[in-house]
Amino acid sequence: MVKFRSCFGALGAGALLALVCGSPALAQDDGARLAALKTRIVALDHETAYVEAITRIQRLGKAFGYYTDKGYFSEAADLFTDDATFQWGTDGVYQGKARIRELLTRHGGGSLKDGPGLPFGRLNLRMQLQPMVTVSADGLTAHARWREWGLLGEYQKSATWGDAVIEDDYIKDGGVWKISARRYYLAFEAPYQGGWAALKPVTGDWRSAVAKEFPPDRPAPFQYQPFPAVFVPPYHYADGNLRAIQSRPPVEQPRRPDDRLGRLESLADARELQLGRVESERAIENLQAMYGYYIDKGQWKQAASLFSRDASYEFGQSGVYLGPAHIERALSLMGPQGLAQGQLNNYVMEQQVIHVSADNRTAKGRWRSDVELSRDGEGRWGGGVYENEYVNDHGTWKFSKLHYYVTFWGDYDAGWAAKPIPMDPPSTSIPPDRPPTVVYQSFPKLQVVPFHYRHPVTGKPIGEDKE
Repeated sequence: MVKFRSCFGALGAGALLALVCGSPALAQDDGARLAALKTRIVALDHETAYVEAITRIQRLGKAFGYYTDKGYFSEAADLFTDDATFQWGTDGVYQGKARIRELLTRHGGGSLKDGPGLPFGRLNLRMQLQPMVTVSADGLTAHARWREWGLLGEYQKSATWGDAVIEDDYIKDGGVWKISARRYYLAFEAPYQGGWAALKPVTGDWRSAVAKEFPPDRPAPFQYQPFPAVFVPPYHYADGNLRAIQSRPPVEQPRRPDDRLGRLESLADARELQLGRVESERAIENLQAMYGYYIDKGQWKQAASLFSRDASYEFGQSGVYLGPAHIERALSLMGPQGLAQGQLNNYVMEQQVIHVSADNRTAKGRWRSDVELSRDGEGRWGGGVYENEYVNDHGTWKFSKLHYYVTFWGDYDAGWAAKPIPMDPPSTSIPPDRPPTVVYQSFPKLQVVPFHYRHPVTGKPIGEDKE
């Protein structure tokens, strides 16, 4: 049995169970309570393994990014099972650790002979962002969706943006999580000059140069066109899949008898609540990631379904919208359902700070979002901060308040400093239910978004607005 080192401190699940089973002072007529407590401990053990699996899989994916960044392609390949598969866009599928190692090395500009490392002047930053992880009921397999944001190039020769969505399968092999299959859906690789908005539709064979020199083991299961075409990489989770955003429902802590078994039951109650709060943090990470993937592709109805019945949505200075139906209409101000040809709507969710309430009923979260937009052939930079609130709705986490504070909008070619773009005012075609709760201006003005938490070391409040 896995011990609760993270949630039970010095008293693990096995130790707690031993206390329960080995207590000689328990009366015979307490058998039903004892059996129920044993069942609870086993269930808590299972749920702890679930939460720990999500954490370890997130570390696995992030480690991949750090290895490929610096040309440690063998180390990156060692994150895969021996017979793993790697589908690179429409190039095809490569199978086996050795083939994956060579694939990564070729795409990263490394050397099979002289590695690890990268040659002088090579940049291969492939940031692994926004993980959305689901784990199977038996805890032996898992899936995850990731976003990759690439900064690629060669010194004084080229600079390139990369954007992709990754869908991974994992297995637990000998107690260690490994990648068993990766589907890498490249959205674009765009020259820095002109950026993504200047990309033209591809025609014919758009396989990479690597695939032409290093053929895959089999074709990709289907073909698609990269940006500016509209393409939604398949989700490993279906609409309405709630397990990824669930935790324990909020419950009142019962009063236990003041006897030895009652004290053990109270200890289990406390540990169960503690585990629930940790599980809730993982669920909220998944909720925010899911929201981001939906709005990236103009899936307004799916995004609005993640809000509670009386939730609020506020974006910049556009006003406040109340309830999922109005929130769906507000989201549609970003573009048509499914987006238009040549429209990019990437809102990256990152750098989260989440605090779950002591009773596991509500939570608050702060996120950064770096934004890549393209509309009508014009590229735009963006950045902002979310200060959100969440509610545990009978065990399913939902947004109760989403508030995005715009830090800046900037023209891609001119940059954010030379040509900042003001925020949009409230819409006249889809008017908000309420005016903005905070009136402010984006860059070049400084807006300090109020923090939902105190300083983690000093305990002092921070976040006063400044002119």
